[in-house]
Amino acid sequence: MRRFNVMLNGSRLMMFPFYVCILVCVALLMVKFAMQLYVLCRDIIEIDYLDLITGVLTLVDFVLVAQMLILVAICGYVQFIKTPEQRAALGDNWLSKINFASLKLIVINSLVTIAGIEVLKAFLEDGTGNETEMKWSVIVFLAFSTAALIYAITERLADHK
Repeated sequence: MRRFNVMLNGSRLMMFPFYVCILVCVALLMVKFAMQLYVLCRDIIEIDYLDLITGVLTLVDFVLVAQMLILVAICGYVQFIKTPEQRAALGDNWLSKINFASLKLIVINSLVTIAGIEVLKAFLEDGTGNETEMKWSVIVFLAFSTAALIYAITERLADHK
């Protein structure tokens, strides 16, 4: 039974490659962010206002996705890879306060924000998309928003018990 416990406890290290891959994805986002920023800077003289706003909103999307991925990687690392003694040594650090319930709420809120930015970008792109696509993007945004609200309410109710 002791071997099984050691093996089960050691299996948490199997998550480490996933967190490394998440950080690689952040690096890839950083490359695309730099490329988008270069295009905006290069074309700043000719670009019209709405295209500039759409470009900036795209950059904000990159930042939000990267922040969400980094937060998932850090919190997962602290929860799964670190031993309970190492987690206790964090003390009153913000990492010790984030649990999976709060992480899920942060991720859901990030998804709602990203979906909202995508809807705003679609509205700003002068009808290049069709009406059906626009309706579906608004429906998806409302679905994310409703799910976030329901999740936040249920977490709040669970905390008060």
